[in-house]
Order: sequence, then C-alpha cells, then structure tokens
Amino acid sequence: MNKYSDERKEVGTYGFKDQTTDLLKRLVSLDNYHKHIDAKQKLEKQGKKILPVLYVLTHSKSDVIRKEAVKIIKVVGDRTSIPVAIKLLEDNDGDIRWIAAESLIHIGRQSIRPLLQAIYNNPEAYYLREGAHHVMAALIRDRDAKELKELHRSLLNGELLASMPLRISNILNNPKIDLEKYPW
Repeated sequence: MNKYSDERKEVGTYGFKDQTTDLLKRLVSLDNYHKHIDAKQKLEKQGKKILPVLYVLTHSKSDVIRKEAVKIIKVVGDRTSIPVAIKLLEDNDGDIRWIAAESLIHIGRQSIRPLLQAIYNNPEAYYLREGAHHVMAALIRDRDAKELKELHRSLLNGELLASMPLRISNILNNPKIDLEKYPW
C-alpha cells in the first residue's frame, strides 16, 4: 500500500467531477513530487472556481488533505476564503493554522474585521487569538489607531480575556478606526 493511499481514496469519495478528483488525488500524492506539483499548479490556475471544492476538503480528517487545500486557498487569495481561513486558525495542526494565518495576510486588511468578530465571539480560543496576533502583526501599521495596536499586543495575554470583547466592540464600532485601508 502506498503512503498516501488513504488520502487518495478519501478525495475520491467526495463526488467531484472526474477531472477534479484526478487532480486532487495527484495533489495528495506527496510521495510523487512531479505529480503533486503539476496538480497543485493546475488547481491554482483555476483560481476562485476551485475554492468551493477546497472548502469541502478543509473538513477532512486528514491533516495532509486539509494542509494541501489551505495552501491553494492561500495562493488564490480571495476574500470569500476569510471565514474558512479563520476557522482553520483553530485547527489541531500547527502548520495548517500557520498557513491559514498567512492566507488572511495575503488577502489583506479585509481580514481584520471578521477576525476581530471571531475573537469577540470566542475570546478564550487561544489558537484563534494566536493566529490573529500573527495576522495583525503583518497588517497593522504604526499609523493605525492606538486601540488596535494595543489589542494586538494583548491578544496572547490570558489575563485580559475578560475585557477583550469590550475592547473589540469599541474598535469595531468606532467609525474613526478604518480596519480595511492602510493608514498612509
């Protein structure tokens, strides 16, 4: 039995078109570099069109399948992927969490508001706050609002969990704080 036969078998059960299933089977063939890279490039070239398929794969029990899906989601970089990437910030696999955070960074500042809303809804979620910390470190600038920079610094401080929803609410509801445009 081949090393990634379980993953190839699983992607065959989703009911995608034959061409898509073939590409996905080759994508998870990490033991064959050329097949894997060729499939990855072809899936990436499909752009937004392949995203619904990849979103389904992010629910797989296989770390390999989830990781390969989120890598392509990152490259496509479409803002419709924000909720999926935020959910993956809580994945058990650290590599998947990291790639999900990098996806949000790649998408840009449009990720900040939904990310803050996710933390507002679940401030105890450490991995979510850790991912948000990474994303905000890349997207926040010196000229951003003081409240946003202070929230970023406090995301990993467990002692401030009780005040986090209020602080996030104040940021989200302050019309003077622009979360989408860079403060040039």
